[in-house]
Amino acid sequence: MEIKIVSLNIEGDKHLPEVVRLVGQKNPDAVCLQEVFEDDFHLLHRQFDMKGIFMPTVWIDSPGMPRFGKQGPFGAAMFSRLAGEFGGNYYFKRRGSKLPRYQGKPNAGHRCLVWQKIDNGLTIATTHFTWSKNGLATQKQHRELGALSKLLDKLHPDVVCGDFNAPRGGEIWSKLAEQMIDNIPPGVKTTLDPALHYANGVELVVDGFFTNRKNRIIVKSLRLVNGVSDHLAVSAIISWYT
Repeated sequence: MEIKIVSLNIEGDKHLPEVVRLVGQKNPDAVCLQEVFEDDFHLLHRQFDMKGIFMPTVWIDSPGMPRFGKQGPFGAAMFSRLAGEFGGNYYFKRRGSKLPRYQGKPNAGHRCLVWQKIDNGLTIATTHFTWSKNGLATQKQHRELGALSKLLDKLHPDVVCGDFNAPRGGEIWSKLAEQMIDNIPPGVKTTLDPALHYANGVELVVDGFFTNRKNRIIVKSLRLVNGVSDHLAVSAIISWYT
């Protein structure tokens, strides 16, 4: 069996027409998105005509995130044309029972993993991992990677994609690559869009497409698409032995 997956950090509500256009052009079976407003999740649900799941991680307030045109619940989302059950879990929660407010702090929110267990047994998951300045590994990242790893060990997803906020070659990415297979081509120097990302000229591979080492997953093709958001979109076709 063969399926196509698109993963992208959409940067809130800044590039929604481009995101819709990309999904229309690529016609993926599953779409994994980060930095999604809950309001836009419902909009994209209608535009894509797919089933979906949204998991809020933080409340974007104003003027805490002035680059966005709205405020409200904000998090990770997945859409799919495939039959199967959606799920989600927080692997690291900030203190308090309410959804944390952003208040200008990139790590104010919870961290979550959302997934779909497809009826044929394949599981696709996505996350938006902990941010650090200049891509340098922090104690917070190491602590929250431990929490993520425990959830991955429990869930055993076949594909884990998303914005990992930790560059390839660094400590966090290297630990992920020990646990799973890194499928971003070795020659790729950055997954930040050079024209749209605020860190103009910075080259970091922070968007990942990992597959389970224990399963017979084949990544038949993987392409990066620019001009869609401040991050490049990852578009991959995978197949596997049943």
